[in-house]
Amino acid sequence: MIDINLCFTYAYSAGTYADFFQTVTGAEEVSTNAINLDAAGIRIGGSKPPWWILRVGTVFATCVSMEFKLITATAADLTTGVKVVKYKRFVLANLTAGALLVNEPLGHFDYQQFLGLEITPFTQATTGTIVSYLSNGPETAVTDIDVEEAGS
Repeated sequence: MIDINLCFTYAYSAGTYADFFQTVTGAEEVSTNAINLDAAGIRIGGSKPPWWILRVGTVFATCVSMEFKLITATAADLTTGVKVVKYKRFVLANLTAGALLVNEPLGHFDYQQFLGLEITPFTQATTGTIVSYLSNGPETAVTDIDVEEAGS
């Protein structure tokens, strides 16, 4: 289950699960939310670190690739004292609906008070959505899609 306080992409709108997904267009942008590590009581670097989860919601159709940077900053707007913690770049073929792109624990790093995402599409992307959050463990890689058995 996704915790609102630990979700980078949560924006309350209709009070539904769709509020957890952030729309990404052709411009570089930061995540809807920054997680305040102090207020959330998150200590990274212990024996049980939080996991960074990043999943595609709706498909991106025309970009060549997309880069996601997990960043830490001293201000909630993610513009002051920014450091890149991790970054991942995915080609269009990997940006399919429901794809689990990142599912890994956070490592030791000099984290500042706020944690967020910087999203950079390479070439103009049609609108797609992502969901990203911190979790207390890994997510399953299975997506909710219909599967047809061979011969049926």
